[in-house]
Amino acid sequence: MAMAFALALSAPASAQEKLVVGAYPANPPWEFKTESGSFEGFEIDVATEVAKRLGRPVEFQDMGFQALFAASSSGRIDFAVSSISVNNERLQNQSFTQPYYDGDGTVIGREASTITGLDGLKGKVIGVVAGTTGEAWAKENTEKLGLAEVRSYNAQQDLLLDIQAQRVDGGAGELAGFQYAMTKTPGFKVLVRIPTGERFAMMARKDHPAIVAANDAVSAMKADGTMATIHKKWFGVEPDAGTSTTTAMPLPKAE
Repeated sequence: MAMAFALALSAPASAQEKLVVGAYPANPPWEFKTESGSFEGFEIDVATEVAKRLGRPVEFQDMGFQALFAASSSGRIDFAVSSISVNNERLQNQSFTQPYYDGDGTVIGREASTITGLDGLKGKVIGVVAGTTGEAWAKENTEKLGLAEVRSYNAQQDLLLDIQAQRVDGGAGELAGFQYAMTKTPGFKVLVRIPTGERFAMMARKDHPAIVAANDAVSAMKADGTMATIHKKWFGVEPDAGTSTTTAMPLPKAE
């Protein structure tokens, strides 16, 4: 008993301290709360696995999206997750692990669609959800791509129903949102992936002492297939080769 107590005292403090992770839980499939109040989602699984590999229990805290930045900077939380994009402005004041998801855009359609690229959208009717980045992209590119019409919808489900009914040829929007919806409603496929340069990662205060170890854990998760398994769980498909979900990267640095 005395030996066990001595070993506990000699254990590294970091192995005993909780890794506190802030999350905005109204953001499926990235993070959301179940009826019982527990956190679930793609990034919840990522952060839980990172904490496990650091030898630390994880605690999630419910926060508004904007509150995550102040909580991270002040040290109230160790990390923040909520599809937070890595960019140079944020890197001036925060640290990030390497990204693990490319927040690209997409055009989806029926599984039987023969469209395989942007050129195939000429003369097609494309649906979008009003007010989204998908709507902005479609309207900006209507003339360039020769779209016949951009049709706006109030809800994603209404758009999906019209794609199924062949009232529109496809739907433009965020890849993650559509892939998640496609796990619930079969019969669709990604027709075109549209790179945006936006990538999501775990955020921490500048030079957090755990940032290097957390980044190493993310690299290991990519190398051993854990990240791909989490991706398939939440999006129903394997991640594309060459994306940040599969490719190990160094810590992002401010320019």
